[in-house]
Amino acid sequence: MLKLDFNERSDYPGEWLKTIKLDTDSLWLYPKREVLESKLADYFSLSAENVFCSNGGDESIYILMRLIKEGCAMAADVMASGKLILPLPAFSQYTWGVKSWNIETVEIAPQENLSIDIDALKSAINSNPRSAVALTSPNNPTGESIATETLQQLLQLAADNQSWVFLDEAYIEFSTQASAVNLLQRYNNLIILRTFSKAYGLAGIRLGYLLGNEQLLNSFRERAMPFNVPTPTLTIAEQALQPQAQQDMQRYTQAIKNNREQLCDWFRSVGITPIPAQGNFIFLKLTVELASLLTVYLKRNDILVRVFTESYLKGCVRITIPYNLQPLMDALAAIFDPELICFDMDGVLIDTSSSYDNAIKATVKEFIGVEITDAEINTLRSQGGFNNDWVLSQQLVRLNGKEIDLNTITQCFQSFYLGQNNDGYINNESIMVKQPLMNRLQSRQQSIAIVTGRPGNEARLGTDNLGSAFDYWRTATIVSDNDVQNSKPDPEGILGLKSKLNCKTSWMIGDTPDDMQAAIRSGSIAIGIGLENKQSLLQAGADLVIDTVNQLTDLLTLKQ
Repeated sequence: MLKLDFNERSDYPGEWLKTIKLDTDSLWLYPKREVLESKLADYFSLSAENVFCSNGGDESIYILMRLIKEGCAMAADVMASGKLILPLPAFSQYTWGVKSWNIETVEIAPQENLSIDIDALKSAINSNPRSAVALTSPNNPTGESIATETLQQLLQLAADNQSWVFLDEAYIEFSTQASAVNLLQRYNNLIILRTFSKAYGLAGIRLGYLLGNEQLLNSFRERAMPFNVPTPTLTIAEQALQPQAQQDMQRYTQAIKNNREQLCDWFRSVGITPIPAQGNFIFLKLTVELASLLTVYLKRNDILVRVFTESYLKGCVRITIPYNLQPLMDALAAIFDPELICFDMDGVLIDTSSSYDNAIKATVKEFIGVEITDAEINTLRSQGGFNNDWVLSQQLVRLNGKEIDLNTITQCFQSFYLGQNNDGYINNESIMVKQPLMNRLQSRQQSIAIVTGRPGNEARLGTDNLGSAFDYWRTATIVSDNDVQNSKPDPEGILGLKSKLNCKTSWMIGDTPDDMQAAIRSGSIAIGIGLENKQSLLQAGADLVIDTVNQLTDLLTLKQ
């Protein structure tokens, strides 16, 4: 499993970790964090009083919420009114903390592109004296960085209004922008949160730390649990400050920066513009359907990513950037740049509800004397194994107490469907595809194919009708039921096409469980058509179910 949902260093642990040895003889002692705090102070050219170590960054955020709730005095010139100013979008620990502590909060709605509304933030600081301002740079989940000049303006506004700023720099090692540590000497209303979880890959040891004004940090120290950081955690963190670990961290973060640039360039090439990010992740704003397809297909391929449910973040996906990029790139290519798209014909490209379905009803009535309903037909189709309407008709007859051989069923069915000179129910068929989808397929120069359960001559009739309406269908490769030894749900037809056309990535679009099973077994993305059969299609393995084939227009991006 490639875990890319929590911004962890999941696929490249530091080699230096293998050399760590814990002094188990001293574990009977209660831990002392002061040694590490002194070493961190030296690392940042600060005094030990300017450093506070916490049990993960989460403990520091927890204490932040408690301080705001208490509304206590933070320092002589920095008061607290029990109010938090929080620009959105924000890390979930902040939004969760606000709710769990029932804190009075001034939330700053993001701009349309989900960047922080700096003007609104400045206005909120001016209007709410003696408040705490929580900022994250690079931001989580978007990856947006706050420019140093802008940050200084915000700090000064806060200072002028007896407010203070809690700046979360959990992802700063991945940014091309420098840390705000150098601003600590100038602004005594600034606290910076850092962590060993991301760049060092040490989320499991739970260690964060604060840098800032001694008086501000004392408020955190006074509210921390006694012995809040375990000895093994302190030992590993001290080793992380040694040259070997530092070199490893720098190599790793540079590799992630390079991968981030490569991944963003690739997304732009397939028509997706990532939000500019400076963290160890990228953030995509997609349609809800495309976001769902992305997350489901990646999970099917053992890759986890983060999808958001907040109303203003619907359709947004955050992907942690792995050290080894290729497995992710291969999976993304299948989603955003399929080499081949295969379509079932009936119920997907051509409306056969008044042709094949009528022929089924007429055939069954011929043998049992009673007309069956659409519901009976659809119920049987949804079970899978009945992609062939002759077989489906035979089963419906069987379910009504008669056993008729398939050849007799077939002849009867064809007499109703084709008539004497193609004047049967076939004339009731209509094309379901609309112009926008065809425009999108053509603009992408997308390779397309039709994999149908129709016999060869009827597949050609359907294709001719499609080609008469849209020339681009004449480029489609056709696989009829006569062209394979094994019908769907067997993947033979799709696999044969992929081999013939030398394609690695493919989609299969269909309206039956058999289509979905054929897709899965051929290594294709499975997209079901027809919300009325959504559950049966999902149970058969569909990665996504949409109502009509024309909604593919929103899934197929415009390649650059």
